[in-house]
Amino acid sequence: MMKKDTAEMTDLLLRGGVVITMDPARRVISDGAVAIKDGRIAAVGPTAEIEAAHPNAAQVIEARGKAILPGLIDGHAHAGHGLVKTMGNGDSAAWSEACRIIYTLASPPGFWQAEAALAAFERLRFGVTTGVSLLGGGDSIMRSDDPAFCVAHVAGVKQVGIRAIVAMGATRPPFPRPYVGLDGVERPISFAQQMETIEACLEQFHGKDGIRIATLMPVYRQEKHDPAEVAEIERQGRAMREAGRKHGTLFHQDGHRAGSIEMADRMFGLLGPDAFLSHCTDLTDADIEALQRTGASVVHNPSAIAAVRGYCPAPRMIEAGVTVMIGSDATAPDRSGDMFRHMFQCIRYHQRHFRDETVMTPGKALEMVTIDAARGLGLAEEIGSLEPGKLADVITVDLTAPHMVPANMPVARIVYFANGHDVRDVMVGGRVLLRDGVAGHLDPAEIAGAAWREAEAMLDRAGLRDMVQEDPGWGRTRR
Repeated sequence: MMKKDTAEMTDLLLRGGVVITMDPARRVISDGAVAIKDGRIAAVGPTAEIEAAHPNAAQVIEARGKAILPGLIDGHAHAGHGLVKTMGNGDSAAWSEACRIIYTLASPPGFWQAEAALAAFERLRFGVTTGVSLLGGGDSIMRSDDPAFCVAHVAGVKQVGIRAIVAMGATRPPFPRPYVGLDGVERPISFAQQMETIEACLEQFHGKDGIRIATLMPVYRQEKHDPAEVAEIERQGRAMREAGRKHGTLFHQDGHRAGSIEMADRMFGLLGPDAFLSHCTDLTDADIEALQRTGASVVHNPSAIAAVRGYCPAPRMIEAGVTVMIGSDATAPDRSGDMFRHMFQCIRYHQRHFRDETVMTPGKALEMVTIDAARGLGLAEEIGSLEPGKLADVITVDLTAPHMVPANMPVARIVYFANGHDVRDVMVGGRVLLRDGVAGHLDPAEIAGAAWREAEAMLDRAGLRDMVQEDPGWGRTRR
């Protein structure tokens, strides 16, 4: 019997596109191809060369007029937020209080599953193949009272098929905190009960079927704590870190600023190469030194309200050797999961700060949502670039739309001009989830309908319908 040609085993070939590899050489191949086999990248190179080596692909995607890129990575967002968009007309305090009410008292599992499917579908449509989602938000209000809510969230993500890192942690003290459970009854939930929920979800989901769990702890910003507070914070941080290390997870904190990073390291020992921290505005020299020394990574959220209230010194951190990725902080209150939007916002944010248009190049911005993000999340050996052996998370971007022509500088064109709707094809682990802009395995109307129904029911349960009475601010320059 003749030995079967291994070329016949190629599952998928993307050919004829502009391949932006994000590999160590940052190769851009003007007429390139990517071959995929068994969920991983088999080869990357000029189309003629790759076609000759892989002539019998089971499926071919013609990519002429498109760029071929690694799937984008969103380093920080919030589960639940997809159904609370725009509430409160820009009143941040009211919106944060609404999150507390909704996430603890008015959000059954159906809410979390519908929101997860909606947010994951948005990510898929915009070329995001891996995303971090905190299971809650507001001022560290997590849905950590019962594993059923994480189960529902994961079910929604799996329906769409992208990769997810679900960050779970306890709420901010004091404890116990009231939650309405599965039976509709309000009960006080202790820190120990929240830890039991997190442990259960780690056991059930971490490292399985494209889902990872990260542990989470609120940021403490106070300059001083009394001894009882310090002891309690240390105990909770130690418990969270031990749970994460037992299961090999990442550790996340949301909302660092102005000395809190140095404090988290010095007082509580929370930092390390497995830690990634969001926002990170108005940092001190000691904060940046702690990041350098411990190897912790940063998620810069240039479109977030925190970036308006303070400045994230991303260029300085990058020049100091700190890994900085971009996060959407989406999908609420006023921003989307479109990472093209956030790349451009990142560039303009720093150019405006320095009043210097040479600051923050398009190449660096693209690195921050691909290979740098993969490095910051401990996944650079698996995703973030188009290299043989890596997982086949691949997207294509249309270069023929009016705003993309002439695409004679493809990296700049994609970063400055593209938007999420220019994404045409998305593969996750070699599985084609979006083909020519259509997710054939999903019913968009069903996803949107479920989200609408859950949002409407939530407004009634929470008594917050007045928060969606719109006041656009006609004729005013301030809210």
